[in-house]
Amino acid sequence: MIGAPKGVNIVKSQLNRGIRNNNPLNIRISNNAWTGKVTPSKDKAFETFSHSKYGFRAATKLIRNYQNLYGLNTLQGIISRFAPKSDNNDTDNYVQFVAGRLNVGASTPLNLFDDEFMTRLVHSMSIMEVGRYYSLEDAAQGVALA
Repeated sequence: MIGAPKGVNIVKSQLNRGIRNNNPLNIRISNNAWTGKVTPSKDKAFETFSHSKYGFRAATKLIRNYQNLYGLNTLQGIISRFAPKSDNNDTDNYVQFVAGRLNVGASTPLNLFDDEFMTRLVHSMSIMEVGRYYSLEDAAQGVALA
């Protein structure tokens, strides 16, 4: 099983919904025809993907679109849109957590088209969303598909 520690057999139904849905960043259901999207979703609120690499791919595409469509290229801007306070998220903590992992400021302009950086970004966000389940390599597989 992807991300599970060696020698540990985890039943997928016991895992949190983002992991069960192969959706490491808990992307909400939309009309987007994501590559690898399972239709209908197994979850009423969040997308389900056939493999976690497609969840990481979708997250990468979504975050890059935040820059292309809305001019968002800082952690403060990206995470405020991705996990808004209006959805009962602790957005400030989320920003600080990811900023600390990436060693960048919350308002530092980011190069979202640097695949190595995007891998670290979506991996860090996945830790905030679903815990320490996925590896950096899992994230890299999805970023490479974006």
